[in-house]
Amino acid sequence: MRLRQFFKSGAFYKNLGLSIIIAVVLVWIILQSLSLYTNHGEEIEVPNLYGLSLEEGNDLIEETKLRHTIYDSVYKSGLPAGYILDQSPKANALVKRNRNIFLTINSLKPEQIRFPNLIDNSFRQAYEILVTNGFKIGKLKYVDYDYYNLVLHPEFKGDSIKHGDLIDKGSRIDLVLGKGKNIKVLTPELISKYYNDAKERILLSNLNIGRISFDNSVSNLSDSLNAQVYQQSHAYKENSKIAPGSRINLWLTTDSLKLKDAQAYLQSQFK
Repeated sequence: MRLRQFFKSGAFYKNLGLSIIIAVVLVWIILQSLSLYTNHGEEIEVPNLYGLSLEEGNDLIEETKLRHTIYDSVYKSGLPAGYILDQSPKANALVKRNRNIFLTINSLKPEQIRFPNLIDNSFRQAYEILVTNGFKIGKLKYVDYDYYNLVLHPEFKGDSIKHGDLIDKGSRIDLVLGKGKNIKVLTPELISKYYNDAKERILLSNLNIGRISFDNSVSNLSDSLNAQVYQQSHAYKENSKIAPGSRINLWLTTDSLKLKDAQAYLQSQFK
């Protein structure tokens, strides 16, 4: 009976109300603390760090109340060591204060790789091996040898290189190949091809890249990457063939009218 009377008493309701108020205040304090800890509602725009030196990038990161970690380093020729090549999150992303920005910077020197064995491989096999290992294809040099397109030896800067030699990743490797007997290769059709696509087609046709000329519509690196071929030496004709290793010169533009005229002329040759 006494317990029932207590639940009906004013003291019980007074204590209950006080307990509820204390609980609500505690919940509010916890939520406010979490909000402050996680910077709830506060968003900072990530700055664009690409192409800045690490020192410049660090200053900009500190100004925006962010932090950074060097996540990776790769080598890119033409930029000084320590320049920022990539970032995560990307520029203009919205993040909370003190967010860690992961940076990829340009290393002091390229990574060195033990050179793979290319001798006695076909050109196509050698091409895949080089690209897979991070090398680029330089010149194709054809010499007298019975077996066409067989790799006799690779060269780097005019010197022969052997399997296992340490070579900078990204280096251009020349290949000395057998030219067989009376071999001719088809001239590739390059009109309207983008710069990088055209270069790859030339090499895979067992030919060499000659002079590259850009017209006045190309004024920067971005333009050059988006330029397309409007003229080529050894103009493409059905079943036209030339000696392997011949040089193909390219003329490139971003002018749509010039490209349209080049395409129309090419089509007219096959009517």
